[in-house]
Amino acid sequence: MSNINLPNGKMDGLGPTPSPWTEPKDITDLFSYRLAYLVRLNDRHAQTVLIEQYGLTLVEWRTLATIRFLERPSLRHLARTTQQDEGQLSRYVTGLIKRDLLAKNVSEQDQRVVELTLTEKGEALHRDVMLFAWKLNQDMFTDFNEAEQQQLFLLLDKLFNAVSRF
Repeated sequence: MSNINLPNGKMDGLGPTPSPWTEPKDITDLFSYRLAYLVRLNDRHAQTVLIEQYGLTLVEWRTLATIRFLERPSLRHLARTTQQDEGQLSRYVTGLIKRDLLAKNVSEQDQRVVELTLTEKGEALHRDVMLFAWKLNQDMFTDFNEAEQQQLFLLLDKLFNAVSRF
């Protein structure tokens, strides 16, 4: 990362990411900061396009896509899986239901449980946005050859496994 906009409009060539064993000069030397900043840059771009082209926020898209992935989750299951506050998530779900993108259904296994599913309109939107998200993910790797991509994915998997143990 070089010449990226840092808070307060400060332009700074960050240079290579220092080793985690090297004492940081400031917060920008921390890998976790740089990783979070990278995610924010990606999210900001995705949010802009999602709102302009699909009328959907990034959080709404991720909620919709996760419900699709989980198939028929309850709100509680969705909140636990996504590590989100159940109350806040309930507001996103309610908005998606009002827009006819999600439906609530009583569970066939347990009548006390309400499951969330995508409507036909939600399925169609999911397909469209998934293609956009896939393209956005591909665009991130245009400067990587295949070997670099595979190495990065392997290292990210190892890092994810390490962080998951916390």
